[in-house]
Amino acid sequence: MHVWKSHFERYLRVALSRLLVACLPLLMATFTMTFLMTSSVTMFAVTRLQAAGLQDSLDVVTTTNRDAAKSQQQIDKTTLQKQALLEEYRRLRNSADYQAAYTLELQQLELAQQARIEALRQEIEAARITQQQIVPLMRAMANALEKFVVLDLPFHHEERIAAVLKLNQRLRQPALSLSAKFRLLLEAYQLEQDYGGTIEAWRGTLVQDDEPLSVEYLRIGRVALYYQSLDGRGSAYWDAAGQDWVPLAAEFNRGIAEALRVARNQLAPRLLTLPMSSPVTLPLETAGGVP
Repeated sequence: MHVWKSHFERYLRVALSRLLVACLPLLMATFTMTFLMTSSVTMFAVTRLQAAGLQDSLDVVTTTNRDAAKSQQQIDKTTLQKQALLEEYRRLRNSADYQAAYTLELQQLELAQQARIEALRQEIEAARITQQQIVPLMRAMANALEKFVVLDLPFHHEERIAAVLKLNQRLRQPALSLSAKFRLLLEAYQLEQDYGGTIEAWRGTLVQDDEPLSVEYLRIGRVALYYQSLDGRGSAYWDAAGQDWVPLAAEFNRGIAEALRVARNQLAPRLLTLPMSSPVTLPLETAGGVP
């Protein structure tokens, strides 16, 4: 019994050994397959993990790029806003400088206008004072001119006296300005002054012994006045002192006739010998106080 048990155990060990040897390739294949499967699973898991990590990395890069693009857009927008603000600041600064310069110009203009207004105010005040002084002076000048014409040589006497009377009437018109009145007065004085530098000849009527007589008048400035009859036989000169005509000797008829022709531009100017009366000087009080 004991021997049989020992043979059985030996047989069993041999069988197990042979079985083990027979199954060893299968076990090795199984192990290899298991190892390969485990490796494949592990590699697949690793690959999936790597793929997931790569995707995550790509997502991170995409997100980063998207955020960077948004940031760049924000930077560009901020830069444009900054540039716009800078341009606005420059414009406002230039406008402020221009406004300051314009304000300074206006202030200077205002000061100049104020000075001009003050000067005009002073001129108006001076003109008012001058007007108060010039009105009596103009009245005295007009009266003096009237007296002067009345006492002057009696050439164009009626016309000249009428002109002076008309001047006095116009000077009394309230609607006429002071400057216009003064201009009229100066024109009248200028007209009378012009008589002193000219010679004139004209035909007119002389009333003598209540009888009208046609004669040729000759005026030498305002220092001498003559007349000659139309036949040339009678001549006379105006005596300012006696206020009358004084007949001339026949020897002066030729000289007066030549002077008449010179005055009419019928002869060239020449030296003539003519009688003259002594000049009469009017006193200042007679001339109305105006020399």
